[in-house]
Amino acid sequence: MTIATRNLEVGQELPPVRKEISFEDMRLFSMWSNLNIHTDWESAKNAGLPAPIAQGLMSHAYLSEMLTQFFGKNWLQGGTLSVKFIGYTLPGDVITTRGIVREKMAEGTATRLNCDVWCESLNGEKTVVGTASALVD
Repeated sequence: MTIATRNLEVGQELPPVRKEISFEDMRLFSMWSNLNIHTDWESAKNAGLPAPIAQGLMSHAYLSEMLTQFFGKNWLQGGTLSVKFIGYTLPGDVITTRGIVREKMAEGTATRLNCDVWCESLNGEKTVVGTASALVD
């Protein structure tokens, strides 16, 4: 489902993706790897964390899912995503990906949409912030 076109206006919000993060999903994402802060309660506590934390790349993947839905094939054929991890996600947390079109730029015969993107918890706390960009027809 591609939504992005050159006719979109700056300020357009991207349709969010909502994910509930389970400990099992965290372990599967980590490929049930050795005991570490992502897969083991004791390792997380020893590191001063309240619980195991989801790998940042899980949030990165959810942002990419949102961007694929928004840009469609144009995302897969040259979209860019740059993020900074500024918080953590615990088992049982619900995160929502969000984005907004920040800028439109002509690029050849196409238009490039530059977006601000982020993940936030149910209380609105941002855990990941970044930028994304792709061409649209």
